[in-house]
Amino acid sequence: MAITKPYIKLYDSTGVVLQYTFKYVQSINAPQTPRRTVEITGQRGKGSLIIDGGQDVWDLIISGKFIIEDADEGYEDLTADIDAMESAIQLNTPYIIRIDKTAVTYYEYNVKRIEPIEYPESLRIDSQEYICRLRVNCW
Repeated sequence: MAITKPYIKLYDSTGVVLQYTFKYVQSINAPQTPRRTVEITGQRGKGSLIIDGGQDVWDLIISGKFIIEDADEGYEDLTADIDAMESAIQLNTPYIIRIDKTAVTYYEYNVKRIEPIEYPESLRIDSQEYICRLRVNCW
């Protein structure tokens, strides 16, 4: 059975407890190849060390929307969605994020949120965009 849309789920650092499921994702810059060649340069020395097979840090950017789903919802519901995201994804806390590949496999990254979640300009009448940046390989 093929999946019709991938789910992006955030778990605690053990990978057991589901913390948050991202709603209505519009774009994401993952998956990315985790293997990188890492270069370490010194302040006073000349040259550098090249570490093959290292994993460099990068920003995972998830853009999406909170949407009013029925006529009974309104501004308060969008605000509640924002508050739920903010409280579920704490600053400087280690998490594991999983992005579905198939119904039973997924991409997995160790992440932390190190900057505020952005909410581009909106009157919050029918929807509210969000941009969540998570730092990969920082724990």
